[in-house]
Amino acid sequence: MQYSKTSVILSLLPVTLAQYGYGDSSKASTTVEAAAASTAASSSGPIHTVKVGDGGLTFDPDTLTAAVGDTVEFHFFPATHSVAQSSFAAPCQPLNDTSFFSGGIKTASGENEETFSITVTDSKPIWYYCGFPGHCGAGMAGVINPPADGSKTIEQYQAAAANVSQTVAPSKVQGGTLGPAQAQSSGSSTTSTTSSPSASTTGNAAVEARGAVSWSLFALTGVAALGFGGLIV
Repeated sequence: MQYSKTSVILSLLPVTLAQYGYGDSSKASTTVEAAAASTAASSSGPIHTVKVGDGGLTFDPDTLTAAVGDTVEFHFFPATHSVAQSSFAAPCQPLNDTSFFSGGIKTASGENEETFSITVTDSKPIWYYCGFPGHCGAGMAGVINPPADGSKTIEQYQAAAANVSQTVAPSKVQGGTLGPAQAQSSGSSTTSTTSSPSASTTGNAAVEARGAVSWSLFALTGVAALGFGGLIV
């Protein structure tokens, strides 16, 4: 009883492919999990939006809580407003030479396409105001992460600002990012962006998994054919 070389090679080919895992479902699953982990790692953190001058000399909300790593995005409305970092002790004045400042943002109508965003780097209170003349004294001030014990409040800060004779704006734009909005303007709402594996990635995994089954069946068929061929030669 003899086997032809061609029959042996053809019958062993699917066995080899199945052995080395072509279309292995476990490998496909690993690929999807790796893609999901990579996407999750690159996704952005929560974005808190604050309306600047929407319907009056106000920040809306004027008080919010944000975690380290969160982004606070300021959305501007008519006519001209800004966001400048201050201190509780000296409202309507820059905190220091490196404190954030958006510069004056002029808006003709509606909501300006340009926003100013900052990243929260620690849990300390961040006091800020509008640097346009007269706006801070009129109560246009806000705070991020006010003291939890209530020792310093936005109401106290705004009351102190009303007694300031002159608003001082920083000399240059710094400490934040000017650009298009990343979140929809919706008051105190928070937007969190997460991603899941794409449909195409998941689909490819399914196709590869089916491929594994097909090659395995093909391998069994090849072995059976080899045995049958040996009997009739």
